[in-house]
Amino acid sequence: MISKGLAYGYLSARRRVGEMILPIVTTATGAFLVVLVFGMSAGITAQSATLGHADEINRAVVLISVTVLLVGVVEVAVATTRTVAHRTRELGVLSANGIPRGPVVAALLVEPVVAAILGAALGAMLAVVAGIVMALAGMVATGMSYGGLALGVGIAIVVSILAAIATSIFPTWNAASRPPIRSLTAGG
Repeated sequence: MISKGLAYGYLSARRRVGEMILPIVTTATGAFLVVLVFGMSAGITAQSATLGHADEINRAVVLISVTVLLVGVVEVAVATTRTVAHRTRELGVLSANGIPRGPVVAALLVEPVVAAILGAALGAMLAVVAGIVMALAGMVATGMSYGGLALGVGIAIVVSILAAIATSIFPTWNAASRPPIRSLTAGG
């Protein structure tokens, strides 16, 4: 039954792709920064070692970049809440027809996860290209670590997906738990 909810959610996400542009772009911006920071982390470590505070500087740089990524994912959560609010009647119809809560929640979670994946993948891809171009052009004095770029891509995508699920599960669960009559009469 969950697979049918996921299929329904995928079709809905395809239909509503225009409304996912802002969350995708915001997440892509955060992923771009995360990947570049991890790509330059070896050079940042070397430079900060000369200042004597390498560990603190590295932690601060990573924390700032992950925070920017999470801001993008919060935009995904805001979009999810807005989507759920606009789909109250649809949720009421599904519930009134006996669709269990699990497939409904799964369907509603598809959109934020798709937005997080698309945004993180787009930002990561752009960051890898930019990092390689900057390294080849000699624009990065500290150098670019290809291992760091790969690690940044992995972190950006995994953190985006987990954060999108974590921030979207509460509004989707609440929406799927409403009695059908309340959803059908709420308007919207």
